[in-house]
Amino acid sequence: MGETRNGISQQWDPQSSGIAARLQTHRAHGARVYDYILGGKDNYIVDREVGDASLQIWPALRVHMQEGRAFMHRSARYLATEKGIRQFLDIGTGLPTSPNLHETVQAVAPTSRIVYVDNDPIVLAHARALMQGSSEGKISYLDADMRDPERIINSPELAATLDLTQPVALTIISVVHFILD
Repeated sequence: MGETRNGISQQWDPQSSGIAARLQTHRAHGARVYDYILGGKDNYIVDREVGDASLQIWPALRVHMQEGRAFMHRSARYLATEKGIRQFLDIGTGLPTSPNLHETVQAVAPTSRIVYVDNDPIVLAHARALMQGSSEGKISYLDADMRDPERIINSPELAATLDLTQPVALTIISVVHFILD
């Protein structure tokens, strides 16, 4: 297990993992297009061009994305405040767009612990820089595919962050459309 800084597991490094070599910033990418359409800053001109073209074809796309994000914020806040949940397993992170799940729950429950799961190299590259959590809580990131639940459940990242004898909220929001036949 890597060192922990600001409550975040620092075991993943995009340079040493080989992920950085797979990043293709000259091609549009779903996570960055999503970020652009929602008004974020972590995108490139190619992402903005695809985002604008997508909005031309589907004018309500921004509203759909905003509502999906709002649902995540409402449900996470509800689970943390009304139900006392302090552990979250978020599959399909929504990174780099802010605010993220950890920002939402740790704002109301600073001791919350979050494991983010994604297998996208762009998302992995953003994860380390963007996940600044509360000093009381903990955030980990797991490079895994949601179609491999055994890998997720048995990962050292999950075991080091979440106590599975206590309640865990599982969030899988706006990702099913990324699963290909």
